[in-house]
Amino acid sequence: MKIMTYYDDDAKNYGEYERFVIKVNNKIILSAGHGEPEDNSLGRDLNFVFSIPEWMKMAYEAGKNGEDFNIIESEEDFDV
Repeated sequence: MKIMTYYDDDAKNYGEYERFVIKVNNKIILSAGHGEPEDNSLGRDLNFVFSIPEWMKMAYEAGKNGEDFNIIESEEDFDV
């Protein structure tokens, strides 16, 4: 299982559009923090939390199958 993370502090805009992105096996599964502050609720921009149990199961199954678990912090934006 290959996990890549990307963090943008958006310093040029004083953190207004700060965000964190996680990509698992070359697929973006989480992109949080960008957008309007009023949209940061479980029903809108933070609805990814409902997928956390599924992601935990994926990691468990990968470990059970002997897959490597690698986390790579990317310097490049891959939220496309």
